[in-house]
Amino acid sequence: MKEYGKLTKAVIERLNLAKRTGIKDIAPWVGQLIEELEKNPDVELFSVSPQIKMAKSVQSFLLGRTTYYFYSTEYSSLLRLLKKYPVWRALQNCGSKVMKIAEEIKPDVVIAYGTENPVVSVPQLWLRKKYPVICVLQTIYNNPERVKYSTPNPLIQDLEHDIVKNVRYFGMGGRLYYDLLKGMNSEVIALEYPYPSAPLPNIPMPCKKYDFVNYAFNLDARKGDEDAVRALAIVKKTHPDVTLNMAGGMNPTRKTYIEGLIAELGLQENVSFTPMFERKEDMYAHVLEARYALLPVKLDLVSTTTRESMYYGLPVITNITPATPLLNKDKQCVLLAEKGNIDSLAKCMLEVIENVELAKTLSENGHEYMVRQMDNGPKMRRILTALQSVIDNYKEGVPVPQELLFDIEKHQLMA
Repeated sequence: MKEYGKLTKAVIERLNLAKRTGIKDIAPWVGQLIEELEKNPDVELFSVSPQIKMAKSVQSFLLGRTTYYFYSTEYSSLLRLLKKYPVWRALQNCGSKVMKIAEEIKPDVVIAYGTENPVVSVPQLWLRKKYPVICVLQTIYNNPERVKYSTPNPLIQDLEHDIVKNVRYFGMGGRLYYDLLKGMNSEVIALEYPYPSAPLPNIPMPCKKYDFVNYAFNLDARKGDEDAVRALAIVKKTHPDVTLNMAGGMNPTRKTYIEGLIAELGLQENVSFTPMFERKEDMYAHVLEARYALLPVKLDLVSTTTRESMYYGLPVITNITPATPLLNKDKQCVLLAEKGNIDSLAKCMLEVIENVELAKTLSENGHEYMVRQMDNGPKMRRILTALQSVIDNYKEGVPVPQELLFDIEKHQLMA
């Protein structure tokens, strides 16, 4: 089981699960929050999350200073085929399972991640009736921009509306999420909530094989796969040997479309594909085989891939979003293209190819920015203070201090 991380390996062994192919090393923010909270001797920590192929409906064990509970979700996951939220909610059993676990734990506060995965997020609707729940937003699924790049799932849309209507406390790190959240329910308490950063592994610098890399867990229109290919066709006019590697998972239908586009534009010798890696270390080593990161994402405020690439010193090209201009507030750390503007994207690509000093500046400034951002000390002090304020507000009605609420002035929309 060498391909799994230590925590994943320990969990699989404790649950006595058979080794399965296809396990991906994703969602590091949960494990990193656990690791950071375990450093505080005053915190008693429980982690509750879904799992499949378990011998029992609920299993638990102690690992480190954290008690892990896993609940089986095959039944509720199958119900997602219904696509009708009221029916799915009435028939699913994740909420009642997690509520029984909570009655055993009796938590002072519940940290819930997101609204977009039903079997993970629906228990919030049960828990909030008895415990203070803070929902930490990774995204807002009901974003009008989403319909431009994918077909939203109505079940998830309705679930998110239900959670926003009924859960009182939300944590977020971006102004766009704040505006969308308040647009759905102006009465929620919105706290500024940072994500603790997971340390990135030291990767020996490999030989360069590609000019640009466009990578994501799942490549699609939201991650700018088509924009990257179309911009490459413009760059090829003056740099015939320019190369692009597309790394990550891709829906077969989408891949057929992108391959057809590549053929139509005469880029067969310029574009290559690499499937998703099971270990992030392997992915980072592969990404560093490129000279530049081409990440024209369209829905993320600042994508994880942008942050990772900056940390590893790759000159980054990404899109203007409500948050990415803030990356250049003090120093130029990334090149920004207008979202959906292929000429603007190609112009950025030509700039890093033809201006060696600019590429070097982006590399150095981006790495320096990310090193500063990865200091978890201030983040965890804020998180712990925010959690205590939620407890005090829920139990005693003590107002949440203004300095903990989301600061809309600091996060002005810049696009």
